[in-house]
Amino acid sequence: MIQTRSLLLGAAALLTLSACDFIRFPGDGGPPPVTPDSGPAVPPGAPGPPPPSAPVADPYGDGDQPSAPDTSTDTDTPDTGPDTGPDTPDTGTVDTDPGTDTPADTPDSDVPDTDTDAPGTVDTGPDTSTDTPADTPADTPDDTSADTPPDTPPSTPDDSTDTADTDTAPPADTPGTTEPPAPVEPAFSFYSPGALLPGTGEGAEAEMIFAPDMVFPIKDSPAYLQSMVFTFGGGMVGGDQCDARNFDYPWRDNFCETRTSNRNSAYCPISRIHQGQDIRVGTPESCRAERSTPAADRTAHEVVAVEDGIISNVGSYSVNLRSGGRIYKYLHLNMKKLAVSIGDTVQAGDTIGYVSNDFGGTPTVLHLHFEITQNNGNGGWDYVPPYTSLVAAYERRENGPGELIDDGDVAIASVPAFVIPEGAEIIE
Repeated sequence: MIQTRSLLLGAAALLTLSACDFIRFPGDGGPPPVTPDSGPAVPPGAPGPPPPSAPVADPYGDGDQPSAPDTSTDTDTPDTGPDTGPDTPDTGTVDTDPGTDTPADTPDSDVPDTDTDAPGTVDTGPDTSTDTPADTPADTPDDTSADTPPDTPPSTPDDSTDTADTDTAPPADTPGTTEPPAPVEPAFSFYSPGALLPGTGEGAEAEMIFAPDMVFPIKDSPAYLQSMVFTFGGGMVGGDQCDARNFDYPWRDNFCETRTSNRNSAYCPISRIHQGQDIRVGTPESCRAERSTPAADRTAHEVVAVEDGIISNVGSYSVNLRSGGRIYKYLHLNMKKLAVSIGDTVQAGDTIGYVSNDFGGTPTVLHLHFEITQNNGNGGWDYVPPYTSLVAAYERRENGPGELIDDGDVAIASVPAFVIPEGAEIIE
């Protein structure tokens, strides 16, 4: 019995050996032993190697591998570059006849799309190619009418993700691409408030705008703020009032200018002063034409209300417009052609009259003398500098800025100082 069991065990061992190629013993000349992948020896108890950095096709060795990446040019693959021309059809050939009705990117007819997106790609939308008829373009144009000409090129697919166009200029508001706006040219120029002609008085340097919303008193004619006494044609200079040099910028303040009559203002450093601002109007040509026109017929330059208000007084050569806490006074108008009477209500811009030289029998030149008086809260009225209010109003009328002459003191110094003769009478 024991011998029989030994024979059976020996036979089993021989069967086991036959299942292997052979049994290798050291030095028996058989095939070399299988050498494991080279690498450092891992001591007992050490952690295993790190996971692979790239996906493993068959991590468990069971043969269940994913399908190969899709390398076809099917339209489901996102467009990863700039649009360089018409789409390539699925057949791999280029449609060389743009006049045909079928666009170059017509999908395969009646064949469901079974392509698997390549690993790592992003599906940009639902697949619309399934069961699409062979004669229906994948990107139907907005106009589906039957009279569409056959030569109309295919439109850009609605679901295209290619929005970059290398030939398109950047939008105008892209930082760094817009040019700075051109500088605005000044509409006129002016010297600083209080910068009177040398020797003509001490001006008020107040820069406050006392009437910030008023309309300029001359409707639309060119205007030049300057002295009428110390310029050409004036009582202290002589010459021709229509001299072209009188019709030029910059403007110059003449509030507080020296006078011999007893006129004063709390804003002037000296007494016996000019209480308003003189405004020459028009051109040398219009000046000569007005001078030769009878005084009662002068209507070349229209004078308007500077604010809403009421005509509170009409004198022999003046008109007063009262508006709230201010009174505006207009002198030397053509009193024969006034457009208003005492008690009339006017709106800003309404016609009051026309520029002339009426002065109650005393001679003066063609111009408008303009004053602002303001209620001081103590039952009285103060003459305030009108220069800055006129500058602001002229900027609005001309729709452009005025240029302040910063070196006004230098310019003033270059003008010979006037010396008022002893006993001279200056009444205008």
